[in-house]
Amino acid sequence: MKLKMLLTASISLLPIAAVAQEKPKVEGIHHWVSESEVKALKVITDKLATKGYIWQDSAVGGLSGANALQALRTRLAAGNPPTTMQFLGFEGLDWANEGVLRSLNELYEKNGWEKTISPQLEAFVKNGDDYISVPINMHRQNWIWANKALFDKYGISEPKSWDEVIAVGQKLKAAGVVPLAMGDEPWQILEVFEAIAADMNGPDFYKKAIVDLDEGELSSDKMVKTFDMLRKVRGLVDDGFTGRDWAVASAMVADGKAGMQLMGDWAKGEFLNKGLKPGSDFLCFPTPAQTPYFKFVIDAFGLFKTDSEPLVLAQDAWAESVMDPQVQKDFNKVKGSIPARIDISVSDFDACAQRSFADRDAAQKNDTMLGGLTEGFANQPQFTGVFSDVVAKFFTTDMSSEDAVKALVDGINNAK
Repeated sequence: MKLKMLLTASISLLPIAAVAQEKPKVEGIHHWVSESEVKALKVITDKLATKGYIWQDSAVGGLSGANALQALRTRLAAGNPPTTMQFLGFEGLDWANEGVLRSLNELYEKNGWEKTISPQLEAFVKNGDDYISVPINMHRQNWIWANKALFDKYGISEPKSWDEVIAVGQKLKAAGVVPLAMGDEPWQILEVFEAIAADMNGPDFYKKAIVDLDEGELSSDKMVKTFDMLRKVRGLVDDGFTGRDWAVASAMVADGKAGMQLMGDWAKGEFLNKGLKPGSDFLCFPTPAQTPYFKFVIDAFGLFKTDSEPLVLAQDAWAESVMDPQVQKDFNKVKGSIPARIDISVSDFDACAQRSFADRDAAQKNDTMLGGLTEGFANQPQFTGVFSDVVAKFFTTDMSSEDAVKALVDGINNAK
């Protein structure tokens, strides 16, 4: 409440600098700092420039967006919000409940956007009756990326189960190749954990255990076996994983130093940025699920309340740039994702994107769309944090699967 009062008192002072500028600026806080991400962002900012506005970049990388979110908290506490902010998961809803975000209903109605986005997105871009952000993309999280030359050299085909993933990894390891490239950041480890949980146990288990936090499922043998498999995966990771950034891990696969990486399709942007082609230089396939599903992550931008009409117009220009059909197409070709808008053809996208688009369509029909846990689309931050802490500790120590499950249940109960 103090934050809301502070913002109310100070928000009217914000537009002064914007009004004074000959060319109005749109300042955005975001966490896109890898080469492919920076190039993708430029697609939106180039469109913004055609509308007469200058982009003021306030990138804060690291920790899958957590550092950027902290920067936003500091700015809001000081009564100095940016023009726009990149949101993951429930972040936008939390700030909307603080009363600091604009309602975008007029923009949605004016442009007909509500008819162009996937129904699963509404839970994250709409708060009550108000649209509070504009989505630029939809990432698929449950992908494995592989070096095709290494797979061909050692006669490896796409694994159809996690036991086969382990077998593939052991074959690469015996040949002196790093089987699985990743870092020790908790979010990178959690990416692997949640894929195993959904793949081995099915979407219904994922929904009950990770979304609904059902204690019976959380403490079940299925969860123990999930940790057992994660322990086997740990044996495929090299000792140099400490402090390794996800994009560095992608480069290891691209350069033939590692065979595989489990990562959302933002990793594809790194391969494409190096001039590599899917199917000939690298392979993409979903993590091996017994029941097919689509685990999604979206990037969306919210706009902060202001009394300045010029700044409102600048915000409108930014939102319309984000939702522009051609921007969504060009941005996602660089970023590795698919458009948030479902009225855009991906027929001229690469094979990985087309597979993602087809799998999303099937998942929407089969009710197997799952929000990614790591990026905050499966549960609230306090619960996601418990999963992250327990999984990271398990992966980097000799904790038993049974002890991990107990710590998970205790942590979730304490967070409720």
